[in-house]
Amino acid sequence: MYKETRMSEVKITDGLIYKKRNIVKEKTIPYIRKALNNELDGVEPSGAFENFRIAAGESDRNFYGLVSQDSDVFKWMEAVSLSLQYENKEMQAYLDEAIDLLGRAQQKNGYLNTYYIIHGLQDRWHYLKESCQLYCAGHLIEAAVSAYQTIQNTKLLEIARAYADYIDYSFGLEEGKIHGYDGHAEIELSLYRLYEETDEERYKILADYFVEERGKKPYFFSKESRNQMVRNNLVYELEENNYQHSQSHLPIREQTEPVGHAVKAMYYYTAAVDKARLNDDKELFVHMCDLWQSVVSQKMYLTGAIGACAYGESFSYPYDLPTDLMYGETCAAIGLFLLSYHMLLVETDSRYGDIMERTLYNAILVGMSESGTEFFYTNALEIDPKKCEKRQDYSHLKSKRQTWFDCPCCPPNIARLLMGMNKYIYTGDRNELNVHLFIGSSIQKDGWEVQQETVYPDNGKVRFRVKRDDSEKGVFRVRIPDWCNHYNVSMDGEQLNVTIRKGYLEIAKEEWSKESILEINFDMQPQKVYGSLKVSSLTGKTAVAYGPLVYCAEEADNQDLHTLYIKRDGKMRYEGGRLIVDGYRAIERNDGLYGVKAPDYEEARLCLVPYYSWGNRSKGAMTVFLKER
Repeated sequence: MYKETRMSEVKITDGLIYKKRNIVKEKTIPYIRKALNNELDGVEPSGAFENFRIAAGESDRNFYGLVSQDSDVFKWMEAVSLSLQYENKEMQAYLDEAIDLLGRAQQKNGYLNTYYIIHGLQDRWHYLKESCQLYCAGHLIEAAVSAYQTIQNTKLLEIARAYADYIDYSFGLEEGKIHGYDGHAEIELSLYRLYEETDEERYKILADYFVEERGKKPYFFSKESRNQMVRNNLVYELEENNYQHSQSHLPIREQTEPVGHAVKAMYYYTAAVDKARLNDDKELFVHMCDLWQSVVSQKMYLTGAIGACAYGESFSYPYDLPTDLMYGETCAAIGLFLLSYHMLLVETDSRYGDIMERTLYNAILVGMSESGTEFFYTNALEIDPKKCEKRQDYSHLKSKRQTWFDCPCCPPNIARLLMGMNKYIYTGDRNELNVHLFIGSSIQKDGWEVQQETVYPDNGKVRFRVKRDDSEKGVFRVRIPDWCNHYNVSMDGEQLNVTIRKGYLEIAKEEWSKESILEINFDMQPQKVYGSLKVSSLTGKTAVAYGPLVYCAEEADNQDLHTLYIKRDGKMRYEGGRLIVDGYRAIERNDGLYGVKAPDYEEARLCLVPYYSWGNRSKGAMTVFLKER
């Protein structure tokens, strides 16, 4: 078992993620700040920062926006803190200004939620099912921990700890405390991060309580009183009596199927995995492995997206994975990425790293434009602009990235993930170092010094320069991607007989003090991918992948996508970032709406582009899965 790798131990130096991270630093973070400050022309005012000014007594305006908006400020602050590992004086000033504002708005007892400070503290901790109070607090704590780890900022950590202490004072099993939890999990995993940073046992105990209390009967949400005033400021409100939407229908150890809101589930599962890790609870971890496996083997799209239903942004039943009506929220993919990483902190198994890679390069990167200032909230695998505009059942989907959202959770979530990507590449300790993601980078950790050189995913060549600062024995592991069928490995210029353990190439040496050069060439070829016949929406269709990237057809390159077929035995070739695939186009032979003549087919060359890059040109249709003949 490992602790999270610290940001200061890793530097990203090259490749696609390096470029995306620079876009976030230079474009996305300043853009989000302007949006949260109502400074973008043509964008609906956010009210997020203004609400803190009202709460601090510095503005006489009315609260504006959703009860969850504090969290968007906190996620932006976390992204800024992570960006400050690189020189950025302007953002440092903006962060300091935001921290000072939070300090002025915070109550003497530590409470810090703008909606309830403005509308009356007598209603705090009411309607936790939908009011997002502990959810927002969790993102504040995460921002504070990241700021402390990255730039040693103690002021934000003090604000977060004061709030965490008040939450500890208010919730728990003790008499006089609230025996409840938030409808949106997040406080749990943030408290574990705070515990690991401060070594304060009470934060772990409180997180343990929140993890285990959820789902016990009598249901907490059936007993709590609603605050009717807050209804106009909710994201939505579901009428339910089974509480599956918030994973509150059963205690975590009795849950056998992922249900409800996909983001809430991922955050809750991540916290449960941390509970297993930090308490050495092997039984709980095995149970979480089963839940994780259920997600990725029955309810996950090829891109790593999860959440098939627009209603409640939720999971559907197993194998119900429609490609056009799906939801696939960007935050849900980020949640699956985080859950998989936390699984790796317990068990070095390539299946977790495979899912991290799949979600990162497809379902997460697609959420942000090449400019860094437009975003997808939902991410379908098939888009028809006419349906999005004309049909109510497709209205949750967009054929073009948006400049902002009424619920803008995804943009700052993408920003904080990409700015913090350092810690997700490696795990390890003095005895072993594990490589999970192939990103140009270097790490200095527990005596290890490793430099990773690669332009992955452009090609499959990866070189590692490995040494130790002492002569101790050590094990170096590298994940073998699940998409790779053939690879070559050499050490210091000589072919290496490799040992594979749980999907990782494993090299154990008695002494690493002399630099060793490990070279791996993953054979990257275009390949077709088919869905299980249990997934009715994919029968007769195929998608194309190249390495970790899923590809798609855009209307900009291929007219009338619904008439296209991939040739079953056709050729596929990679040309400068695109795939050229042999196929057919159906030709109409009837004059009317219906007729007795079968269509003709002419040969066609299909042009496919990486899914994450679609929608950066002209507005048009897109599809990942195509019919095959």
